[in-house]
Amino acid sequence: MTSLDIRNNSAVMKRAEQLKRWEESDTNQQPPVPRPERGSRIKFSSGCIFLAACLAGDKEEVLKMLEQGADINTANVDGLTALHQACIDDNLEMVEFLVEQGADINRQDNEGWTPLHATASCGFVSIARYLVEHGADVAAVNSDGDLAVDLAVDIQHLPMIDFMQKMVSEQQIDCAKARQAEEQQMLSDAKKWLRSDASEVDRPHPKTGATALHVAAAKGYTKVLSLLLAGRANVDAKDNDGWTPLHAAAHWGQKESAEMLLDAMADMDVTNYAGQTCIDVADRKMVKFLEEYRASNKRMKRRPSSQISRISDTIENHIDKTNTKIIRVEVRPENNKDHVNVYNILIEPSSLAFYPHMSLSYLHFISFTMRLSFHLNIDHNSLIDLFILPYTIILICFKY
Repeated sequence: MTSLDIRNNSAVMKRAEQLKRWEESDTNQQPPVPRPERGSRIKFSSGCIFLAACLAGDKEEVLKMLEQGADINTANVDGLTALHQACIDDNLEMVEFLVEQGADINRQDNEGWTPLHATASCGFVSIARYLVEHGADVAAVNSDGDLAVDLAVDIQHLPMIDFMQKMVSEQQIDCAKARQAEEQQMLSDAKKWLRSDASEVDRPHPKTGATALHVAAAKGYTKVLSLLLAGRANVDAKDNDGWTPLHAAAHWGQKESAEMLLDAMADMDVTNYAGQTCIDVADRKMVKFLEEYRASNKRMKRRPSSQISRISDTIENHIDKTNTKIIRVEVRPENNKDHVNVYNILIEPSSLAFYPHMSLSYLHFISFTMRLSFHLNIDHNSLIDLFILPYTIILICFKY
């Protein structure tokens, strides 16, 4: 027998001994409690599978999933739908297929971009033309206040620039008015909330968790911000990332919004879920202002929201052509919060020496406060705050 044969026989014997030990080991024995069957370690959601099928251009699989109840407007974490992605990929065939299957042609992602916004920025004219012909909103505005035509700026995409400008002209779109539409809608909503249901002020967005105060702060909608703050909106409300309205104002460089929030006692030390304060996420130009504000340390103790009840302004818009103002004030006494005193106050601007921006001289303010205190039977330990907006006064009564 050769040495090679000896080594081979030895290896076979060792392997036989290993198998014998395995058969007799505890590891190989049947456990007293059956092991649960393990599924696959990685499971993808049906939404992910649907988006992947669309991305792959597998129409047959997409149709099958739609028949099984898949949502054609399913979006990823950024809010991008399959239609958004098909536009970005310049896949006209898939765009047509998705639209024919009922995809929302004006669905916005987390940044407010519609499929037309995405297409315009990429310069794909054939897709843009198809979208417009099938109902895409040329006047839609994203979170930055941009219309699709505003994103068609790349000099290499001259055909797209020409097409979008032509669409704006043909549809007679007032771009400036379109950019202000969101602010005007929010202003209207804020007034409605103050008149009827103040709880709506802090209602979070179902996807982002942001409140109206977050949006107004980030975009510099100061008139909206004034009304929301007057309605006692939560200045430290957090969205799904832990950002407060002050984080948003600081990050987007909205100095006036930030100052209004700070004056309303927004907490500069609140951190988001990444451990960042408003200064940490602030625009470079905002950092100095925020640090100086902190250093000045002039902030007063915040008044408990329980001391101030819901108020409403019956004026339909902030520019009222009539001379008479009717203000409704609701006061809940601290010793009996179930009891509400409602006052309808008639204000005549001429008697208060109103100036172009509704400013009051100190003497007129004192005189007005004394007269109002007398008529409302408010004692000397009460105070009236004036929140002055252009051509609108909102009065809030509270006790120290």
